[in-house]
Amino acid sequence: MSPTPSGNSSASSKVVMLTFGDTLKSQFTNAKPILDKYGFKGSFFITCLWVGSDKARMTWQDILALQMDGQNIESKTMTHRRMTNLSPNDLNYEVAGSKKCLADHGINATIFATTHGNEWNNATVINAIAKYYNFAVNGFAPLMFLHCDGYKQSSQHDCRTYFDNGTLTFANRYSIREWSHNNIDKAYSYNDTKIFQRFVQEVNSQNRFNKENGTITAVPVIGYHDIVNNKTRDSTDVNLFVQEMKYLHDNGFSVLTLNQLGYDTNRNVIYINNIPSS
Repeated sequence: MSPTPSGNSSASSKVVMLTFGDTLKSQFTNAKPILDKYGFKGSFFITCLWVGSDKARMTWQDILALQMDGQNIESKTMTHRRMTNLSPNDLNYEVAGSKKCLADHGINATIFATTHGNEWNNATVINAIAKYYNFAVNGFAPLMFLHCDGYKQSSQHDCRTYFDNGTLTFANRYSIREWSHNNIDKAYSYNDTKIFQRFVQEVNSQNRFNKENGTITAVPVIGYHDIVNNKTRDSTDVNLFVQEMKYLHDNGFSVLTLNQLGYDTNRNVIYINNIPSS
């Protein structure tokens, strides 16, 4: 779908995107069957040298099965090193090398995820990503604004990467911000009832920005890692994930993938392709 002056137009004004980081096996064994039940697709970010490295990580067979089922497979470096202090060669290895690694397995990655989400204000990292990818997940916020104009930290009105004076912008297509589920898991000491309440608040926070006629200007991007019942730093309980996906399904949310994003270079705004009607 082409962008409109005020944002994307759809029959539904409720959309959400789901991301899965760090190549964890539970995403295939536990999350995928739940996504399949509701016909949902997510964006899975792969750290190449972690694939098959131990029993906790997905294999290439798992990843290709995800792709065959229509899940969105994207890049999250070669080794998961912190990116801000790498040499030029090492930075290129993490960014360009991971794209080639995925391509060697038949996967065309057009979106990159930084390892810690705090590289959004590093021009060297942003420039390296921009050479090879259309977008990057890089930072945290309750919502992603398609025109980059809803953040309290910035007075931007579009998503250009640099201001006219050469300063890196706060929000751009290489700093798509997600809502970290694991931060909430930890903050509420893995109390699933309280976490679910926060999830419901989060996915509905778009309502004040998106219009009942289906015009989309803000999207919650929910970031997951381990979908397993071990209450560790990166885990979300399986039953909670079931409850959350059921809530999205029962309440008419369109679940989109990050590779449905497009960029209007004339207006410097992000838009969404192929929003399903509901």
